[in-house]
Amino acid sequence: MSQTNIETYLKLADSRSLDVLFWLLHNRDSDNLVLTTLDTVAKECSVTKVTVNRIFQKLYDAGFLSKIRNGQYRMHRV
Repeated sequence: MSQTNIETYLKLADSRSLDVLFWLLHNRDSDNLVLTTLDTVAKECSVTKVTVNRIFQKLYDAGFLSKIRNGQYRMHRV
């Protein structure tokens, strides 16, 4: 996965939330859909499923992510 300069800079903060957010951004399709499971995101980002669930909940609450059905999510305001 290639990173932009801003991503490289922000990753210096070693934030799990940023890792998950960048993973979602890199793995969305042209319609801003992300087809994945919490387990897959956790494994790819080297965090726990509980951490991914907590981050997803914050993204739902902020209106950046919505769950369409299990394994299918839509990103908003991207």
